[in-house]
Amino acid sequence: MRLSASLVCLSAALSLGPLDVDAQTPTALYDHVHMSVPDPQAAARWYHDHIGGEWVDGRDDRLLFGTTRIMFLRGQNKRPSAGSVVDHLGFSYPDLAAKVAEVQAAGATVTTPLREVEGLFKLAFVDDPLGTRLELIEEPQHLGFHHVHLRSPNPEGMLAWYENMFGGIRMRMRGRLDGILYPGNVWILVQRGENFPSTEGTIDHIGWRSPTTDGMVARLTGLGAQMTTQPQDLTLPNGVIRFFYIAGPEGARVELVQRQPDMR
Repeated sequence: MRLSASLVCLSAALSLGPLDVDAQTPTALYDHVHMSVPDPQAAARWYHDHIGGEWVDGRDDRLLFGTTRIMFLRGQNKRPSAGSVVDHLGFSYPDLAAKVAEVQAAGATVTTPLREVEGLFKLAFVDDPLGTRLELIEEPQHLGFHHVHLRSPNPEGMLAWYENMFGGIRMRMRGRLDGILYPGNVWILVQRGENFPSTEGTIDHIGWRSPTTDGMVARLTGLGAQMTTQPQDLTLPNGVIRFFYIAGPEGARVELVQRQPDMR
């Protein structure tokens, strides 16, 4: 299968060693999305059955898409994600028409019917049964978990913050959408618009992987990041992780996770 230009660029960069936006910004691996839902197990099952992913970490409330986890925590009375600083998530499928029909039959609400955007791909927007906005696309060269779409009155400023903190390849997806491409083949995109904090919506936070927690704390705080929790350990059935949170721009909650080397 022919790789898209963006994946060729990323693969070539990775073959040369760690990526650097500049000497101070090593690129971090994009790690996860954490959703807030009334019933984590039921939500995870719906995603497993209709969106994809495989069970991971010996848990029934989280799924793995490539190297990216989608995890579900318990929360009540959350706003739909549309309009949040973390507005929606993108997933790619080889047959978009079939996937849209499937998720609609399974309780999702189609908010933008399938259409083809010239120069991009076929796409449709749906809300899952709990209110999370999903963009479903058809890009055969990049299947599975595809992107996180943020929302900001100042897209350029928001992209610059994430690039400064976590590196990545700053480029235009298919020459059309300005974004950042991270190892794991995950795009961070930003659309223009007013927003509300991520913790008020169904997409509670987004996360990157940290090879060493202490080093990442020192580097991020040196760049002006505000820590909202101190590093702490969590024991999972397949190992121990160490994590902490920082305040992202405009109310985005951002987590950094250090995983053991043998944890995917």
